[in-house]
Amino acid sequence: MHARHSILLALTLAACSGGSSSANEQANAARPAPVVNAAAPLDPAASRIDFAALAGRWKVVGVAVAESGVQALAKDDPAYMGQLLDIAAERLSWVKGKAAEGATLSDQCDGPVTARQTGAAAQEYGQQFAAQTKTLHIAQPDPHAVECDNGQWGPEAAGGAIILPAPDGRIAMSWYDGAMLLLQKM
Repeated sequence: MHARHSILLALTLAACSGGSSSANEQANAARPAPVVNAAAPLDPAASRIDFAALAGRWKVVGVAVAESGVQALAKDDPAYMGQLLDIAAERLSWVKGKAAEGATLSDQCDGPVTARQTGAAAQEYGQQFAAQTKTLHIAQPDPHAVECDNGQWGPEAAGGAIILPAPDGRIAMSWYDGAMLLLQKM
């Protein structure tokens, strides 16, 4: 199994480098870039958001929905407003407390990582959530898909949640029923 990971790492590094490079360059590429604001990686090639840098409680301060079609939720839906999300390097989970009918708050993600969406995937998310990102004033969406070692985070049918860095150090996250939640660190 270790040899398989080494091969995958070597192939990934070769693909990212665009050709041959020295072993030193490959080793440097394998190290995560230092991130001051993990919600907006400084390195354009960075593929992950550093959940350790986002650690803490985040409050839902906005809910955006699509402008057309049948909606299960409303703008700034009270089922989600004020809900608390606990972010840690090893887990994403909703803080148990205020129960809200219509809110899906049972998801838990152990070992969360993100993968930056590029190309066609990024365009698809940009189109799918155009109204929501406009409402939340996110001019240039930079979608990162959330993946879990164990558990689930976000609607399985949609491939899970997407996190978007938002202005002012906040983050937006796609959630159930086509909603996008705006989160602010407490």
